[in-house]
Amino acid sequence: MNLDRYNYNKQRPCEEYHFYSEGPNGRIHKMVRIELFAHRGGAAWYNLVLGDWDEGADDLDIFSVTNNGDTEKVLATVAAIVIDFTRRHDTARILATGSTPARTRRYQMGIHKILTDIEELFYVYGRREGNWQPFRKNINYDTFLIFRREFLILEEVNEIYMTSSTKKDAAPIIPYSYHLLEAPEKFAHVPAVVKKRTEALRILEESPFPEVLNKKK
Repeated sequence: MNLDRYNYNKQRPCEEYHFYSEGPNGRIHKMVRIELFAHRGGAAWYNLVLGDWDEGADDLDIFSVTNNGDTEKVLATVAAIVIDFTRRHDTARILATGSTPARTRRYQMGIHKILTDIEELFYVYGRREGNWQPFRKNINYDTFLIFRREFLILEEVNEIYMTSSTKKDAAPIIPYSYHLLEAPEKFAHVPAVVKKRTEALRILEESPFPEVLNKKK
């Protein structure tokens, strides 16, 4: 997997990743939060939240539309983040859905573009009419599920999954501001995160597991 992506910074134990989108609309601070919300079928289930960090409101905006001309690069960055996360959480099942139908479609188009690269490392499923199925092109899904393939050794992504051009142009690591360092527990109560967690629980309760989830590693 060798995709052009943004450099990112991560914070533990909250599993928050920060990076900056660069494009015609400027430099936009983005955040990915991966949050544990359930244990089912012997696996840990996480919800992926992607949004823009609003410094003025001190809040995460999951409804903003960046239109910065870099959707593919943003999705490649999210994929690299998932690789990093699953190195340390190898049984993780990660759910992702857009905050609006339009954003979900954008996610789908982005996955479509980099599907070959993603499938080198992960199983990718889509939910359609309440049922999970392997992700296929030209089919509309309302939610996406990604989890690591068996017996893979995933390397650290900070260098290996960066192209030479990405390494050359990568922005320096951005230091966290005070509120990110001193009050990470705050994000568990951010309305956007709570909304996504509630939706993830609903999806998990409504939809049967894909058969592959019942296989032992």
